[in-house]
Amino acid sequence: MNSRARYPPPGMGGGGGRGSGIPNQNLSGSYQQRNANNHNNSQMPNNQNNNNNYPNYYPNQPPQQQWLRRNQLTSESLVDEVEKTVQSEAVDSSSQDWKDQLKIPPPDTRFRTEDVTATKGNEFEDYFLKRELLMGIYEKGFERPSPIQEESIPIALTGSDILARAKNGTGKTAAFCIPALEKIDQDNNAIQVVILVPTRELALQTSQVCKELGKNLKVQVMVTTGGTSLKDDIMRLYQPVHLLVGTPGRILDLAKRGICVLKDCSMLIMDEADKLLSPEFQPSVQQLIHFMPANRQILMFSATFPVTVKDFKDRFLHKPYVINLMDELTLKGITQYYAFVEERQKVHCLNTLFSKVRLSPEACSSHFHRWYALTCLLTASNQPVNYLL
Repeated sequence: MNSRARYPPPGMGGGGGRGSGIPNQNLSGSYQQRNANNHNNSQMPNNQNNNNNYPNYYPNQPPQQQWLRRNQLTSESLVDEVEKTVQSEAVDSSSQDWKDQLKIPPPDTRFRTEDVTATKGNEFEDYFLKRELLMGIYEKGFERPSPIQEESIPIALTGSDILARAKNGTGKTAAFCIPALEKIDQDNNAIQVVILVPTRELALQTSQVCKELGKNLKVQVMVTTGGTSLKDDIMRLYQPVHLLVGTPGRILDLAKRGICVLKDCSMLIMDEADKLLSPEFQPSVQQLIHFMPANRQILMFSATFPVTVKDFKDRFLHKPYVINLMDELTLKGITQYYAFVEERQKVHCLNTLFSKVRLSPEACSSHFHRWYALTCLLTASNQPVNYLL
């Protein structure tokens, strides 16, 4: 260390220590003792007057300064709470704004049974769905999820397989259409969801529901069934398709031709699963699954589950979530009557019912080879009849 920084050179300075080079003299006459208090006051700010300007010099602040600091923290926390409240109110107001712009149909005032009213009180917004999808849901006339929708929608969004049993007319179609539309990546122009149905009429109905729910989304929905132009379906598949609704035979035919590419299909939905697993459709369904990825998600919905459904579940579903909302087959509030008559008495029985009981509309089911004869007989009896193949 440089000694010159600490000691004056010999012969300089007024000290009388050794090495000073001058004799020790009495300097009491010219030397004035500096007051330590004055020295401190001249070098350091006043503790009482300037404490606010130099807070770092005094870690132990007086009670007044501590109170001011606590008051400052309290004010900051109140400001934060006010800002959070304003932000939440802004979110609520913006949420209310987009709802006010919806074209919601008039509320359904028809009587509802416990099959659709026995809910947990959830809302569609509780599932964190896309706003565009929520807009389609509310404009469709849905107010709150039905019991089957409450059970299936959150599970389907997690990617788990589902085996759901619920009555007809309780909202099964929306129970699988909503999660399907939510999980579709609109930027990926590939078939990501396939919905299998047993009949052409159900395919048209299901595709229409998907289009109405996703009308604010950029999701392309296509329907294909047997009995329609195969050329038109092939031309349509060359365009972007995200969701495909159809019957197993037609979709399998398109997949074998290499036109319907299912390598990106992550969700397979089977509506009326009991009919799809009948001997007529089951081979086609099983072949169709092999065109899909191994990690696909399968959702099965039906009102009845025969033994064939259990065998299919054990083979193709991975730890499915089972939903059973069936304590009886028919909806509550509906009474069923059975008339045991011979074959030749059926038309007479129908005429009697139509003349005595006012029903609107009425529906009669029949095997394909007998529908024309039944239509002719009812028409001859002056009954307004229309048929649907």
